Amino acid sequence: MKKILSLFAAVLFAGSMMADVVISGSAFAGQGTSSTGSPVAATVEGVTFECDKAYSDDAHSTLRCYKNGVITITAPEKITKLIFQFYQTYNGGLANEVVVDANEWTYTLTSQARIEQVTVSFGDSPAPTYDTLNVAQAIEIASALADNASSKEYFIEGFAVNVADYYVESGTPKNQTFYVVEDAAAPDSVLQAFRATPQKEGKAYPVLAGDKVRLFGKLQKYVKNDKTQLEVVTPTVEFLSEVEGDRTIDIPVVTLDTIDVAKALEIGGALEAGKSSDVAYVIEGFVSNIVNYYDATNENETFWMADTKESTAKSNAEGAFEVYRGKIDQKEEIGLHAHVFVTAKIYKYQPMKENQPNGDPVIETANSPIPTVNVVEKGEQEEVIVATVAEAMAVGKALASGATTEKRYEITGYVSNVYNFYNPDFSNETVWITDDPTSTSASADDAFQIFRGKPNTKAEIGYGAKVKVTTTITNYGGTTIESALGVTIEVLEASTFVPDTVDIDKAVEIAQGLAEGAKTPVYYVVKGFIQEPGTFDSKNSNATFKLSQFPNEAEGPVTAYRATVLKADAEKVATKNSYVNVTGYLMKHSASAQIAQGAITAFVEAPQMDTIHVDVAGAIAAGLELPMGGKSDRIYAVTGFVNLVSAEFADGMESFFLADDAASEAMTFYAKDATIDKAVEAGANVEVVGRLQNADGETITIENGKARYIPGEGIENIVLTEKAQKVVVDGVIYIVRDNKMFDVRGTQVR
Repeated sequence: MKKILSLFAAVLFAGSMMADVVISGSAFAGQGTSSTGSPVAATVEGVTFECDKAYSDDAHSTLRCYKNGVITITAPEKITKLIFQFYQTYNGGLANEVVVDANEWTYTLTSQARIEQVTVSFGDSPAPTYDTLNVAQAIEIASALADNASSKEYFIEGFAVNVADYYVESGTPKNQTFYVVEDAAAPDSVLQAFRATPQKEGKAYPVLAGDKVRLFGKLQKYVKNDKTQLEVVTPTVEFLSEVEGDRTIDIPVVTLDTIDVAKALEIGGALEAGKSSDVAYVIEGFVSNIVNYYDATNENETFWMADTKESTAKSNAEGAFEVYRGKIDQKEEIGLHAHVFVTAKIYKYQPMKENQPNGDPVIETANSPIPTVNVVEKGEQEEVIVATVAEAMAVGKALASGATTEKRYEITGYVSNVYNFYNPDFSNETVWITDDPTSTSASADDAFQIFRGKPNTKAEIGYGAKVKVTTTITNYGGTTIESALGVTIEVLEASTFVPDTVDIDKAVEIAQGLAEGAKTPVYYVVKGFIQEPGTFDSKNSNATFKLSQFPNEAEGPVTAYRATVLKADAEKVATKNSYVNVTGYLMKHSASAQIAQGAITAFVEAPQMDTIHVDVAGAIAAGLELPMGGKSDRIYAVTGFVNLVSAEFADGMESFFLADDAASEAMTFYAKDATIDKAVEAGANVEVVGRLQNADGETITIENGKARYIPGEGIENIVLTEKAQKVVVDGVIYIVRDNKMFDVRGTQVR
C-alpha cells in the first residue's frame, strides 16, 4: 500500500471526546490507480479512512471511489455521524448525512462516488451547519450572483412543481429535474432543482408534484444565450411530506440486436447522409486500427473495427467500421486486435470536402447516445518508446513531409511557448515544448508542438510547466514536428510563471520596440476596451477585435488577433466598450501592435477612469492646451446646452454643439457621433463623456463619446443672467437675449 498521507484537519476539545475530523478529497493526491482503482488509506488522530477501489482525481479535488468499492471508516471512539459532500451527482448511493453508532462503519458503493469532503463526528461534537432558506430567500441569493457563478451550499425548503420524469440512462435511474416554490397551489416556476438525486434507502425514489422537500446543494445563476435560469445544482433531496401517487420509475426494456461489422456497414450505407439509425446495436468485432489512443481524461478512444482479428483495415472501403470516441468500460487502453462489443447507433457522416477531397461519407458510431465499448479480450499493447524532446525532434525530421510514425513515443519536456491558449469550450491547448526549462522557443527547429492537446488538469498549462505526452510523431508540412491531434497532456509540474499585466499604452510601447513580425518571448495580460468589435467564429471559438486605453475611442491601437473566446461570451466580444483582459504574446505587425494568435479573453469589470467634470468653458480651456490633433489622457464629462444639431439622430448617435449658455451662437465645443438613447434638440441640457481632442486650434471635440440627458432637462432650468431672461407667452417658454427671442430649440423667433 502506498505511503499514507495526512488527510485530516482536526481540533481536539478538552477531555476524551474527539472533535470533528474533516477529510478533504484533495488530500488524497497521488494515491490509487485511475484506470481501475486501487486501495487508498490514511490515518490521523486515530481515525482511519479506507477505500479498496479508488484514486485521487486531482482535476476536481475529489477522491474517486469506483462502483462496488468498499469504504471503511474506523475510529478509537464511537462515530455518531458522517456528513458527505459530493462532486455533482456522483454519490455512489450514499446519503449526505449518515447516522452511525459504532467505532467502525463500512459501505459498498452502488455506483461511482466522487467525494469532496467527509466530516466524521463523535458524541455531541458539533457538525458543520448550513443555512436553511425558503424559496424566496434562495431566489434572492441566486439572483445576486454573477453570471454562471455558484454560491456556498444551503438547505432549501419548498414544494415540488413542474416535475420531469426520473432520467434513465442505459437502464439506470440517474437524476430528476423539477422546480421548487413557496406555495404548491400557486406555482411560480423560478428556482429549478437541476438534476437532483432523490433517494430512499439508497435507491432512486422519484419526487412527485406537491411533495414538500428539503434540497441540499449550491445555488447557481446559469446564463446562456441571453436566458437566465436560477438553479440548485445537482442537489440531494430529503422528503418532508409526500403526496399520494405512483413512485415507480419507468425503465424501458430494450433488447438490442447483436450484429457484425459487415451488417453495420450495410445498415449505415442505407442511411441518408447526416442521419443515424433509429435504434442502437451491439456491434461485435476486432480493433483493426487505432485513430486516437485512449484518452484518460474523457475515458474514450477512437478506432476502426473489422470482422477478422488479423485485419488492419482503416476505411469503410476495406470493410472497417469507425468507432468515434467510444467510452471504454474498462477505462484503459484496449490495444490493437482486441475483441470488443460496441453499443451505439450507426451514423452516416458526410465530411466537408475541404477535409476529405472526395467527400465520401463515413459509416461510424453516432455520438448520441455516447457509444460504449466493452472489451472481451484485450489486444496487443504496442511498444511505447521513451524519448527526450530532442530525440523526438530527430525522429520527426527524419520522416517524409506529412508522414507519421507507426509507434508512439513518451515525450517529457517543458512548455517553452503557447501557440493557442487553453480553450475551455474544447478543453484543449496548443503548446511548444523543449528539454530546456528556461527556453521560450516557438521554433520548429528545436521545439516540439503538442497540437490541440488536452491537459489532464482541464486548465491552462502555462509557460515553464513540465509535461508528458504519449503520442505518435508527425512531420507536418516538412517544417513542424508535432503530436497527434487531441493527445492527453499530463502536467507533471505546474507553471510558476505569472505574466505581467499591462495597459494598452504599455502594450503599444512594448510592441513598437520589436522588429517587424517579431513577438515577445513571454506572454502578457493586456487590459483594454473593445473599440472595433469582432465577429465570433463559432467553429474555432475565437474573434479578432481592436482594443483601446479608454472607452468610446474612434479606433483601437492594439489588435487582438483570433483571441479565444468562450461561446457564452460571443455577444460581449461584439459589444463596443466591453472591458477585457487578453492573455497573449505581443508582436509588431505591419508597424502596429498586435496580440498574437492564441490569446484567451476574459471579460472583467471596467475600472473607474477618474473622470474630470467640467462645463463647456472648462473643456475648451483644457482642450486648447493640447497639441493640434492631440487627445487628453483623462476622461472628461462636459455639461452644457445644445445650441446646434449638426447631424440628426440615427442608429443611436447624434452630432451637436454645446455651450454654457443656451442662447449662445458659439461653435467651439463639438460632440461628434455621440452615443445617446434618444434625439436631442437645441436647448437640451446634456452631458458628454469622452476624451477631449484639439481639432483645429479653435474647436474642441469629443468624438464617439457617450451622451445623456441631464434630469430636469431643457431651457427652463437655465441659470439666467442679466443678458438672458426667461419669458412665458401663452404657456410657451422663450429666452430673450440682446432684444432677440429664442424658442426652446434655440431658434430665433423675433
